[in-house]
Amino acid sequence: GEKIAEIDLLNDKSILDQRLEEIDNKIEVLSEVEGKNVSVSRDLKEIEDNLSATIKEIQESIFSEDYDKAILSKDKLLMYYDKHKSVSGDNTLISNSLDSLKEERENILKQINSNILTYYSNESGVLSFKIDGYEDKFTYNNREVYGYEVFENLAEEETIVSGNGNVKIGEPIFKIINNFEWYMLIKIDNIKDIEELKEGNSITVSGKDVEVELKGRIVKVNKKGSKGTILCKFDRDFQHFYDKRIINVDIILGKYDAYKIPKKGLIELDGVIGVYIRDVSGIVRFRPVEILKEEKDYVYISTGDKNGRINSKNAKEPVKTVSQFDEILLNPKKVEEGMIIN
Repeated sequence: GEKIAEIDLLNDKSILDQRLEEIDNKIEVLSEVEGKNVSVSRDLKEIEDNLSATIKEIQESIFSEDYDKAILSKDKLLMYYDKHKSVSGDNTLISNSLDSLKEERENILKQINSNILTYYSNESGVLSFKIDGYEDKFTYNNREVYGYEVFENLAEEETIVSGNGNVKIGEPIFKIINNFEWYMLIKIDNIKDIEELKEGNSITVSGKDVEVELKGRIVKVNKKGSKGTILCKFDRDFQHFYDKRIINVDIILGKYDAYKIPKKGLIELDGVIGVYIRDVSGIVRFRPVEILKEEKDYVYISTGDKNGRINSKNAKEPVKTVSQFDEILLNPKKVEEGMIIN
C-alpha cells in the first residue's frame, strides 16, 4: 500500500500549470470584489470612485510595464463595472464569471491528473530502483534448475531509475525484494573442491565483497562434469546484498584457531616437524607443530587443545606445542636443544 512512484505521461505540462496559476489569481480577485456585497442603496458615487481608482491603477501598471498586474486590475475594473450595473438595476455577471473560471480550473486539473500514473506496493519488502535485466532470468520459481552454464556471458548492465528521469513504455522502474529469505548461486570451477558439501548442510562464505561472514544452508548442488553450482539460502545480512547481482565469494570449508609463523623457522628433528623456542630461562626447547596450511613464506600451525598440546607421531601422549608468547628462533640450524641464549 505504500506509494512508490508517479509517472507523468505529458512531455511538458508547464503551460497547464501556468494557466492554472492565472485562473487561481483571477478567482482570488473576483471573490474579493464579490465579497464586498455593495448594497443597491449605496450611492453610485462610491462605485464610480472605485472605477476611477482602478482605471488609474491600470494606467500606472502599463506605464511601469507591469502587465500582469494590469491584467488583474482589468478584471477588477470589469467587476466594478458589473457592480455599477447591478446598482443601476442591470444584471450582474460576477457569479457567472466565477463559475466559469472554477469550471475551467477543474478541467485543467483533470487534464494534469489524468496524465499521471501512481504506483503503490502490493507486497512488503526492500524497494530498489536498480534494474539490471536479470530479474526475469533468475527467478524464485526456477532457482533449483540453474547450472554452471548460466554464468556464461554474465555481465552487469544496470540502470538506476531516478526522480525526473525518462522511462519508456514497458521498462521496469522498480522492484520489491523479499528480505526475509534470499538466495545465492555460487559457481564452482572444480567440483572436487566441494565434495564434502552436501544438500542440507550449512555453509559459510566470505570475501572482499562480503561485509561479514555469511552463514546459510545449501539447497541444491548441480554438477556438470568437473564443474557445478551451489544454491544457498540465507535469512540474514540482506542489507549488504540487496543491490548486488554479481560478487566474488570464498567458501569456508574449515575454520581453526592458528598461529601464523615464518616458514624459515621450521625444522625437522627425529622425523618430527617443529620449531626451536627460547623459554623464559633462555634455554632452547624444541616444540613440535601441526601445520594446517602453507603459504609462500608462512605457515599456519595449530594452537593445540585447551592445554596447548598436540598429537606427535613419536609420542604416546599429546605433547606441548607453541604457545602464544613463545619466542621462535628463525635460524634453527644454528642452535640445538638445551643451549642457553642470552
